[in-house]
Amino acid sequence: MTPRYPFWPFYASIGFLSFGLLLIVLKAGIRTSLIFFIISITLLIYWIYLIIRIDLRKNKKNNNLCICNICNHKQSNICMKKKCPCCISVKDNEVIEHSNNSF
Repeated sequence: MTPRYPFWPFYASIGFLSFGLLLIVLKAGIRTSLIFFIISITLLIYWIYLIIRIDLRKNKKNNNLCICNICNHKQSNICMKKKCPCCISVKDNEVIEHSNNSF
């Protein structure tokens, strides 16, 4: 499953950047277009921050180590897919949690 990123800050920054360039072409003023450039850069930085935050949250959630001595898997994802009875809590054929308690 690929993570879903919000693209509105990217598209808004492209819009503000193009509007700032349009103001320069129409000779409306450097100060006015500079404001739009600053807004564009701020939105682009915010968009990059959102992508990094979503990726870190996804990696933190999916890359937990499994230290179970019985199944010898390296990551908890594999245990959850194979539904190992030694380190997975299952209820109604659904995985509830992964515990790293070593016996």
